[in-house]
Amino acid sequence: MHPKFSQSSLLFSLILFLLSHHFPCSLCLDDFHHSNCTSLFEFECRHDLGKIEYPFWVYGHQPEYCGHPLFKLYCEVEHAIIEIKSRKYKVLSINPKSQILRIVTMEVLPREHIVCPQSPLMDSTPFNYTTHVEMVAFTLTYDCSSIGDHPGAYDFSCTMNDSLHQAYLARNLSVATELQSRCEYSAIIHEFPVLVLELEGLVNGSSDDVEEVLREGFEVQWTADNAICKECVGSGGTCGYNTTSNKSCCLCRDKPYPNKCSSMYPSSPLLLFSSSIPIVFISSLCSLCWFFC
Repeated sequence: MHPKFSQSSLLFSLILFLLSHHFPCSLCLDDFHHSNCTSLFEFECRHDLGKIEYPFWVYGHQPEYCGHPLFKLYCEVEHAIIEIKSRKYKVLSINPKSQILRIVTMEVLPREHIVCPQSPLMDSTPFNYTTHVEMVAFTLTYDCSSIGDHPGAYDFSCTMNDSLHQAYLARNLSVATELQSRCEYSAIIHEFPVLVLELEGLVNGSSDDVEEVLREGFEVQWTADNAICKECVGSGGTCGYNTTSNKSCCLCRDKPYPNKCSSMYPSSPLLLFSSSIPIVFISSLCSLCWFFC
């Protein structure tokens, strides 16, 4: 048998096979929603936060449908920022497995004097404080004589309206109220989250720096359509967000779906192609044998 004749017959058989079989379009080209969000973005803004996964997304680097709108991250003056109820927080760490985010208010970032604390607002948000957080109170004094030492209170200085004030971190509201009664002008910040571990260091004397306790931030745990995302990923898709319906969705190889990918489209086209390769060769060989017989 002539080599050139054999090769041309084989090629002809392959072409006949491919023309006589229909393959889903997703096997040739992924839907752009899916391909744009499948590759996790490595977010580095002064320090590495690791790979960003849904519900988070990075503004300027990923399309907005890759994440939930309340979980938008961006880099500002070398700080990774998330906004919660219009307030900016620096992101210190993200733990996707435990779904815990550690953040710190921008007011207490390192500077000569920190800005006096304001209570974070987490109500009606997808964030809840973790069990590693304890709520403390602050008493801010104005033009007041020295209060002196008080058990359960730790003094520090902070600025408000460009004025420097003496302030006290109080373990509970009753201590903060007592400190307030000793001064003619004062204000109380009723609830402010700090890490239990950092607060214990302040109490047992291993740390006397209130500013450092504040700069370590606090932890919140998030929830964002976990059941839908689990079903989506199990079907071979990646979780995304429908900005028209304002709901989570499943980004699949052929198109986005509300909850999970269609069973008509395999999660990996390579598997289908690899399983089809023997069929191609068998079909070609059979065609050649029939031709020569």
